[in-house]
Amino acid sequence: MNQMVARKQISYEIYIKDRMGKWVIHAHYTGAQKAIAEEETHQLEREQHVMAVKLIREVYSSETNSADEYIVYQTRDAESREKIATSRAAHSIEQVADPAPDENNDTAPAAKTKSKPRKKKDIGLIGLILKLLLAFCGAIAIGLAVMLGSARLLEYLPGMGYHISQGVFEKANFFAFVLGFVVSITPMTMALTRQFRSSSRSRKKDNTPDQAAVAPTIPSGPTDEQMRQARAEALRRSLEENRAAASDEPASTPAPPDEDDSEATGQPEHPEPEKTPALQATRQIMRDFMAGSVIAISETMPQMDAYHKFGINLYVAGACDACSERNALPHDNGRTILRDCISALGANGKMSETFCNSVDQYLLEPKYNDMYGAGRDSMLNFMKDENSISVSVAHALTIWSEKPAPTTQQPGKKIHALMFTDIVNSTRLTQELGDTGAQQMIHAHNKIVRTALLNNYGKEVKHMGDGIMAVFPSSNAAVEGAIEIQRQMARYNATGKLEFHVRIGINAGEALAEENDLFGAVVQLAARVCAAATGDETLVSPAVRETYAGKRATFTSRGARTMKGFDTPIEVFAVTSRTK
Repeated sequence: MNQMVARKQISYEIYIKDRMGKWVIHAHYTGAQKAIAEEETHQLEREQHVMAVKLIREVYSSETNSADEYIVYQTRDAESREKIATSRAAHSIEQVADPAPDENNDTAPAAKTKSKPRKKKDIGLIGLILKLLLAFCGAIAIGLAVMLGSARLLEYLPGMGYHISQGVFEKANFFAFVLGFVVSITPMTMALTRQFRSSSRSRKKDNTPDQAAVAPTIPSGPTDEQMRQARAEALRRSLEENRAAASDEPASTPAPPDEDDSEATGQPEHPEPEKTPALQATRQIMRDFMAGSVIAISETMPQMDAYHKFGINLYVAGACDACSERNALPHDNGRTILRDCISALGANGKMSETFCNSVDQYLLEPKYNDMYGAGRDSMLNFMKDENSISVSVAHALTIWSEKPAPTTQQPGKKIHALMFTDIVNSTRLTQELGDTGAQQMIHAHNKIVRTALLNNYGKEVKHMGDGIMAVFPSSNAAVEGAIEIQRQMARYNATGKLEFHVRIGINAGEALAEENDLFGAVVQLAARVCAAATGDETLVSPAVRETYAGKRATFTSRGARTMKGFDTPIEVFAVTSRTK
């Protein structure tokens, strides 16, 4: 037991490529929602505004606090390029299209028919080189012609009484060739280069308005502070438009929605909750909280990946639940407000709906639950002091990003949270149900417990016949694993197939590991605490209550109990889940 088995969490993320060719996250799903993720991936691929789509499988390792990504599906490059080309072509045509002429303007046809001055044909660099070669050849021809003319003139000199040697004759002819070549090549070269420079300037001048028509010049952007304020204001408006009504008067800015708005936006239809003071107060507080959070997030982490965006969603979920509980708002109404907040952060309707439906499942993982708890604490502090939001957001993002620090402990001993489960009255039930029925009961118990262990980083130490001994890396994981077990037991009993009840006991401390088993007083006390519990009850020791740092459970004292093998009575606490 010295080596704890590392748990891996599997999730799926959908990314879409926009018209600019940039990949952005679209949705996040758990490992159990693979079919939903695949279905939405193929549905998004058929949308016109989506250039490409890919589905990524992310495997998160608790041991290294790192994630490996694998591409499950991705749109083929040929299809993606074709869509991008089509979209950009259509976008360019729309922007450069001439405005329609005014029918009442009599001068419009005349303006259209007015001829524009003909421009000289532009020549490129290659054209310039070719023309220079032609000019060079022409200059050579002119030089040869001048040389022949000079030779003819020199032939008349002997008849005029002037005798020249052969060397002087050749030099005179060569000089005549060079003179003719230079005199002809110089003006032609200057004319060509002047034309090239003129055409280049004209081309640059003509291209300037065209580029502005296709892609307007991007002005220098606003400052970071202006951007943060703008995002905060936009978030306030988004929340108000999604669910109009912090007061009895309707918002003045948003227009009445059309009948087909839900189909166009993809937002699932939900009945508007009844306006109550609690609902209005919760909406107002969440608007202010979200606006402050957006500014604080931008200051703390300007660039966020999909992992941090998902953490922010968990943070907002915790804040929304805390605010709803403080205002005594029904759970369903609180989820409606949370859906609006997640949508305001950039998620589409289906993604926000999926997240809200999966919050309870996300909280089964300790790291997710810690971020949710940070959001709850941040909201409670925000209600007391609005200026605390910056510190709360920075602290939450630090916790979400940090890796677990290595621990140094004595060989053979390690801090564990020990859990014992026990089927109540198992002997009597075996006699009543018979061997076959008792075996079905054991199988149901094992399946429920082992699933909770897998979801909460637990490890089965051994099977006790009518129960299981398990170990967890922390009190948080053990308590939340027990909550899941009791919840699943209640659902199983509600089916009416076979009703039985389980009690759970948890203790935390240093246990001695040897030969794949755990020994010591911490193990014995966990067994005694389990024996003190009743059916459907989870009891924990003071060590568990003191080291529990989660937000999903509350503890109620059941008084001091005398435990076999322990000299003094030990107080035990019953676990109650906050979430319903």
